[in-house]
Amino acid sequence: MLSDNNCVGCVLNQVIRVCEYTGVDQDKKDLIFKKALQKAGEIDYKKMSSPEFAEKIYRLFSDISGEKDPYKKLRKEQNDLILNKIDFFREKIRNSPDPLKKAAIYSLMGNIIDYGAVRLFDPDELFQRFDDVLLSIDDYAEFRRRLPGGKKLVIIGDNAGEAVFDRLFIEEIRRFNPAVTIVYGVRSAPAINDMLEEDARYIGLDKVAEVIKTGSTFAGTVISKSTEKFQNIYQSADIVISKGQGNFETLEAEDRDILFMLKVKCDVVARCANLELGSLLFAFNRTLKAEKGKGR
Repeated sequence: MLSDNNCVGCVLNQVIRVCEYTGVDQDKKDLIFKKALQKAGEIDYKKMSSPEFAEKIYRLFSDISGEKDPYKKLRKEQNDLILNKIDFFREKIRNSPDPLKKAAIYSLMGNIIDYGAVRLFDPDELFQRFDDVLLSIDDYAEFRRRLPGGKKLVIIGDNAGEAVFDRLFIEEIRRFNPAVTIVYGVRSAPAINDMLEEDARYIGLDKVAEVIKTGSTFAGTVISKSTEKFQNIYQSADIVISKGQGNFETLEAEDRDILFMLKVKCDVVARCANLELGSLLFAFNRTLKAEKGKGR
């Protein structure tokens, strides 16, 4: 999906946020924002997705501040937040009537771990409230039906913290289909708080899946801009799972089957998908296309 003018304001707000998070001095902050405004006016944002547009603006921050990976420390904090409770969540999954579904729900709900709000909740309390979460679109039954016949499954990762729940989801997928090959795609360069290869290894994702770089240097995945290796894996996979909103924004127009797992966090995506803001999706793209076709 392509950006609109709301995306411009959102990205500029993200620039202010990263300046405040990293503590750049006021002169640099003013220069970064001035350059960001200028750059935003030069880019035809309506010809690209919001994550692609954001990368061009974020690059200004890195060039001026010298901070190439401003959220590295935060990614570790987010991962540790869930890693420290992993036995708690694993026990809840194992004690569930349907452990695969419980793990899928946790993996989906991990998408709420926002880099600006990570310190505002207790994970024990938060995730206990999601025992009976209602999904806006729920294609779990279809996913469960397809899983036994799948030989290769690809998960395109998203945020830190959330990825620890992805690990638990992968563990349950392997119990359900021990023969499946699982590949976990991560960003090839820092993109907000999205997972990098080093983060994936830190949380043990490499013990349950093959971790590979997709080639993406922004908070989304454009297949034509991905590495040849990832493109081949993506095209040959029996099941592709896309985590998070940035991946949705860059993959929703793809022709092949994709299972999207995300919370709808902005009005632009809500309008695109013909869904309410805050909707929780465990949905194959054909289901989403049917929903979109209904109109409002």
